[in-house]
Amino acid sequence: MNNPEIFEGTTVNERRYLSGMMNEFDKAIKKDNRNIAYRILRELKVDEPSIILTVGYTKENMKYPNAWDFPNENSNKLKNENNATLEYSNLYEIGMGAPISGICKLNRKGENTVLIGNNCGGPGLWNESGLKIAIPIWKNSFFKGKIQKIGIFDLKKNTLTKYKKKFRVLNLETFKKNTIKGIDSPIHKTKNIEFSIENEKIEKIIEIKITGGNTV
Repeated sequence: MNNPEIFEGTTVNERRYLSGMMNEFDKAIKKDNRNIAYRILRELKVDEPSIILTVGYTKENMKYPNAWDFPNENSNKLKNENNATLEYSNLYEIGMGAPISGICKLNRKGENTVLIGNNCGGPGLWNESGLKIAIPIWKNSFFKGKIQKIGIFDLKKNTLTKYKKKFRVLNLETFKKNTIKGIDSPIHKTKNIEFSIENEKIEKIIEIKITGGNTV
């Protein structure tokens, strides 16, 4: 804008009105065109956190790593016998412009590699101790198409716990004191999540035999 000073001390809605971009912004939101809505708010000098609260994320402004772009390897960085790395391969988009999925294995120091699953999303998220990792796992739903559930691999117990709760696209941010925080569906109809691995309903617990790979 030629005179950004007029926006000082104004709200997001007031800036949209003063700029004459109210209708253009509303049309972008109605059509779910977040890139245009994001551009408009940037032009109106709205700060990044406020933009995200108003329109959500776009793939372009999401921090790396995210469900569309994450590394093939994710280590817990421990310097002892519990050193482990989550490894992805054969990654592909589940649809045009959609998040990616692939084969996911856990490579433990001095032990056989464990196959977690063939349809895992990412990125996986280690807890603060590096002994548990949360993994988004893709599933087919008859009514909703592709959905995600959370799986927790426990290095101490050698178990993979799968939970019942369904999500659209997970963007996990923190994993502390058995609670996972993040966002479900960061681009469309965004919801904050707070997921307790102690209180959420469990679908099943799978004991992993370290002597050979297991498919989940």
